[in-house]
Amino acid sequence: MSETVTPLEETEASPQDRVEDILYRIKADTERLDQVRKGVCLINAGKYEEAEATYGRILDDGPRRAGDQSAGKPTVSVSNPTASVSSGLAASLIGRGDPEAAAGQFDRIVADDPTQVTARIRHALSLWASKKCDEAVESLREGIRENPECAELHFQLGTLLAAKDEYEEAELRFTQALNVDPDHTESLVSYSLCCAVRNAPSEALSYLRRAQARRPGDARVGLLLSHTAKAVRQQGLSVRVRAQMPEGHEPDEAREIAELVRIVEAEPEFADAFLALPTERVDNRVFTLLLRSLQTATSRRPENSELHHQCARVLDRLGRCDDAIKEHERALQIDPNFIRALIELAKLYHKTDHAADAKTRIEQAIKAGAEYADVYYLLGNIYRDEGRVIRARSAYRHALLLNKRYEAASQALEALPV
Repeated sequence: MSETVTPLEETEASPQDRVEDILYRIKADTERLDQVRKGVCLINAGKYEEAEATYGRILDDGPRRAGDQSAGKPTVSVSNPTASVSSGLAASLIGRGDPEAAAGQFDRIVADDPTQVTARIRHALSLWASKKCDEAVESLREGIRENPECAELHFQLGTLLAAKDEYEEAELRFTQALNVDPDHTESLVSYSLCCAVRNAPSEALSYLRRAQARRPGDARVGLLLSHTAKAVRQQGLSVRVRAQMPEGHEPDEAREIAELVRIVEAEPEFADAFLALPTERVDNRVFTLLLRSLQTATSRRPENSELHHQCARVLDRLGRCDDAIKEHERALQIDPNFIRALIELAKLYHKTDHAADAKTRIEQAIKAGAEYADVYYLLGNIYRDEGRVIRARSAYRHALLLNKRYEAASQALEALPV
């Protein structure tokens, strides 16, 4: 097996660069979803040409969401069968080298167990990529003989038959897939395309409505739906489509959370790069994703004080002070001398008018070695709010000893009554 070699000049991206990349993708996903929703509104308003143009721009702009496929006028063709959802590994193996060798490997697997559906599909798609189209079709036929009630096998066979321009049998295969599984979305789409080939847009429209209801965020399905509705209208027929509005960001959100969990488990401090960004740069959705990622990480590693601390900081950023306090307290149960958690917890207690708790935590931080100007400034504020002017003055002066340019401490000191 070949090994991937990283050039010496390549270095790992900095946390800031990775944050920027994640923010860019979240922004792109959000804008994309907004455009999909616009397309749905246009369809429901009967503005099919405008909807078609909107979905076309979405697919042209990319990157595509999971589930989106090549867009265009309704045709039944498969330029790259290895893009099937069932053949990710086959595509990977073929991309690495010899698809014919990959087909041989899958051939051995299905010979040992002809009922293995995934291996059967990978075998057929590897043969197809090796230009052995008839053998690919025959492999799927054999799979169906072993598994006649498998919708995916019927769908895959229909797809390859359509690619060979054998539309009549392809349509039968898509029909059989839907008899087995009425909610098989790709079969709904493919059957509708067969209807378009035989100039039956009204029938195609009924299947695309079902597909869009199953996958409302798929721009390709939206494009086909709007195009087909327009075709029905052009035949002089009355048409009204009620498309479903997509909710949330489920497909990409799951991917983003999985990526963030992986990062924060390895580097909890990675959250610092997010929290350092100005409020106007980041909307709450980003921090909600980060929070969910940190919560997943803390559930996996409940004894990691740093993860609880970072989770608390994100909760604070989201305005959930009480929950943030609880997370900081959990961090301190694990590590009572965790200076950053002590300081942040003191700030939260001070902000929520728990002066005694704030003073206790800041004094613990100082005892643990937190000789920082801002710590003594906070302590001074706590004493000032309690009316203990002498102690406040001492704390502000200590802050200025540590940082003589600390303007806030200087102003607070001057403002104290004599």
